[in-house]
Amino acid sequence: MDDELRSLQEKLHAVSARLSDLSLNKQTAEALVAEYRQLLKALDKFTPAN
Repeated sequence: MDDELRSLQEKLHAVSARLSDLSLNKQTAEALVAEYRQLLKALDKFTPAN
């Protein structure tokens, strides 16, 4: 669980760093989308199933 939480924190930090970068271009936007998808997958592990 600690490893999963650490991974989630790293992914959140990566997305946050990308969002704080004011020089958004196609390459950084694509990287942001990829990191955001990874963050969503990590968050999905913490979401209770219905």
